[in-house]
Amino acid sequence: MSSQQSELATVERDRKKAESQLAEALSYVHELTTSIESVTADRRHLESDIASLHFDLEDSHGGRRDAEKRADQLQLEFNRLRHELRRELHRSRKNYHVVGNVSKPLPAKVRERRSGQCLITALQAKRTDIESELEGVQRDGHDF
Repeated sequence: MSSQQSELATVERDRKKAESQLAEALSYVHELTTSIESVTADRRHLESDIASLHFDLEDSHGGRRDAEKRADQLQLEFNRLRHELRRELHRSRKNYHVVGNVSKPLPAKVRERRSGQCLITALQAKRTDIESELEGVQRDGHDF
């Protein structure tokens, strides 16, 4: 009977040891589950941040492309107006020399010269405006 009690005591100790190990294992599994949930939440948050950054990056690239396109358009307009201004200046000078040789009444000569100068002044003002806008767009385009 003593051997049975001894075996029973050994079995009881082994059972308690197994229950203790089970409790530790369950606790460890619970800690791991909590850690996994935390890491998963962090991953989702990071994925959301990355998606937001991708959207912002695409938006910035789109803005840059738009600014470059506008700068190109302004450069073309500037070149066109510069050419037009040079052509008008040449024509005005040519007309001035021709008008000087033609015997026209003085008021007609003055009116012609004034109208040419007004056109030249208007074209020069437009050129200045376009140059300013072009510089602004180029400066904004370099910020990206």
